[in-house]
Amino acid sequence: MFVRNYIIVILLPLLLPFTGRATGLSGDIICIEGEEWELMVKPIHTDSVLFARLMDFIPENHCISTANWQGYTGFWELRNNRLYLQKIEVCLYDEEEQKEFTVTFDADTLKPVFTSYSTPDGIFARWFTGEIRAGKGDLVRYVHLGFHRNMQIEKVMTVKEGKIIRTHLYHNQKKAGLNLKDAQAELIKRFPWQQFPEMKGCRLIFSIQDFKITDDGRLLDFNVNTLFIRPIKKEIKTPDALLIKAFKETMKSIYPWEILYINGKHKMEFDQFVLAIREN
Repeated sequence: MFVRNYIIVILLPLLLPFTGRATGLSGDIICIEGEEWELMVKPIHTDSVLFARLMDFIPENHCISTANWQGYTGFWELRNNRLYLQKIEVCLYDEEEQKEFTVTFDADTLKPVFTSYSTPDGIFARWFTGEIRAGKGDLVRYVHLGFHRNMQIEKVMTVKEGKIIRTHLYHNQKKAGLNLKDAQAELIKRFPWQQFPEMKGCRLIFSIQDFKITDDGRLLDFNVNTLFIRPIKKEIKTPDALLIKAFKETMKSIYPWEILYINGKHKMEFDQFVLAIREN
């Protein structure tokens, strides 16, 4: 029996440039045909009642981190195309000993939480309907937000009431080219500053998204949501504004851009990005 009056210890990682809970999350684990994959979703979170019951069940002295706010990791298994919860591991903190340790709650122990879903075969995730991704291998794409990342090999599974009704297997890869994170210097060099002498000393900040790119890394088009001009407090959203058109042509002149092949589609690493340039 666990004492429930411990102080909760928050494990702080290195300081990173994010706001609130905008951080990469640790996934659950799923066993598929005897192999362990990282499950890039938390199926229990999709049912608010189940999630609340689980949080009441987990000892209060569980560890919390920015990658795992709930302090637990679920272990799942696919059997006969059905999704079962095998166990849950919880990191706890012993204040007296000042150290962490892990406890495991198996399916039998978890029955009070999952009463409606306990079967002779285990805890059947009948509450879950949606899409789940399972991955293994190296990271191909990583955005420091939620499960917004992709691994070398991924299975994308469509689930209806706990049953797998469709599965796609993907082999993700990356082709070399200029990444958006490293593009600032090249953009500053190529931008036609001579056409905009009034922008001398100004910083142009472009919020961009919806990239259309070829499989060899040529940028065909994208949208500029807003152009912020600083230090003058000016914003431009008109697509045919000369500054925006010049920036788009400058972006398109770069070749090749880094190209990712992710789950059957060619794309850039980021869905949205902010680029700032200023004349040297």
